[in-house]
Amino acid sequence: MSIAPLALADPSRLPSHRGLPWLGAPWAMLSHPGAYLLDGYRRLGPVFQFRLFGFTMVALCGPEANRHLLVTARDRLSHGLGYAMVREVLGDGLLFQDGEVHRRNRTLMTPAFHQKGVAQYFDVMAECTETHVARWAAAGPGPMYERLRHLTFDVMARLVLGVGGDVALAELSAQNDALARGTSAFLRVGWRFTTYGRGLAARDALRAYLRGVIARRRAEPGSDALGLLMAARDEAGAALSDEELLEQAVILMFAGHETTTSMLASLLVALRDHPDWQARLVAEQDRVVGDGPLRLSHVGALRDLDLVLKEVERRWPPISLCQRGVTAPLEWAGHTLPPGTLVVYSPWVTHHMPEVFRDPDRFDPERFAPPRDEHRAVPYALVGFGGGPRLCIGQAFAQLEMKIVASELLRRWQVTLAPGAPPVRWVPTLHPRNGLPGAVAPR
Repeated sequence: MSIAPLALADPSRLPSHRGLPWLGAPWAMLSHPGAYLLDGYRRLGPVFQFRLFGFTMVALCGPEANRHLLVTARDRLSHGLGYAMVREVLGDGLLFQDGEVHRRNRTLMTPAFHQKGVAQYFDVMAECTETHVARWAAAGPGPMYERLRHLTFDVMARLVLGVGGDVALAELSAQNDALARGTSAFLRVGWRFTTYGRGLAARDALRAYLRGVIARRRAEPGSDALGLLMAARDEAGAALSDEELLEQAVILMFAGHETTTSMLASLLVALRDHPDWQARLVAEQDRVVGDGPLRLSHVGALRDLDLVLKEVERRWPPISLCQRGVTAPLEWAGHTLPPGTLVVYSPWVTHHMPEVFRDPDRFDPERFAPPRDEHRAVPYALVGFGGGPRLCIGQAFAQLEMKIVASELLRRWQVTLAPGAPPVRWVPTLHPRNGLPGAVAPR
């Protein structure tokens, strides 16, 4: 099914957000989609339409809209249609699959990423973190975002793909970055000198590399995520084919570290700007972990760190905008959206609604602690990892990794960042444009 222009029975009933005919407001929308949609919500209410490069999109805003899209009406929505513009670059992995294909593949992939499965990755995550952080300290000042990115890519490469050591991780990470930039390119022309063209070239290079990895791993699957996927069997006893493994490996490589890097960078800025919370987290590390090494049993007891990470997810969700394509008439708030409509919801918008989170522009991790529990007072209020049956499959993996990295830095190191708010790019994931200059030294 192709995505068609919006064709409401009564278009005048659906308010339109500001923008030019056909073009819309691309600079406002793509430079900060969350702020653009939040402005639309404040001006027009929880349902409105907007244009972008000839497409008409409908924004549904707020926790109830999130619940409707993520749970109630999910069988009338398609991820594949919603993300049609990026599938040429990223392929046909789990994120873009629908229906029975998605159910089957998610079932096969779940053992590698559920809470108990992820626990086996602790030692590798901790070892990688210690190695990288010591390297940062020895190197002196540098871009902390890029350093975090190399760390999370290394963890992903070892635990998801089962590669490391002699692998040129820096080159693979650079190709993955080109892939990410290609997904959000304005000009969708495949010339090699364009951002989109470089994304396609990186796609081809990464897929060729991953085909080689899969071929080598067939003989010895191993216990990492890729090995578990190779060993998994569906209800009919069938395994994932090499091409199916390739599609899943591409999306896991892309999504397996981008959002984690984004949240870790935001965490560093938040702790710099809120030294009282940094001191509180250091005291918690001293109390829970002490002078010995961090152990898996410690992680669940780091409650203040959990509060801070939730607040980072709320204030700075790595992905501001999520998309779906309508496959059957979708009713919401008195409007009927026909098949082919492109709908969006925004974690940023929900997370910054004062009727959902009190004083939303204030950094306040206590909002997630009893008795306030603001995220539980309104279901589907905190949706940085999505929600419902399609909750991000890598959530447990990302949360464990972030807690390990944060614990290592808080216990043993002092991070000093350049002053001032870093300039931010929001697409495809939130990240500092200046690389977040900083330095790491022993505490």
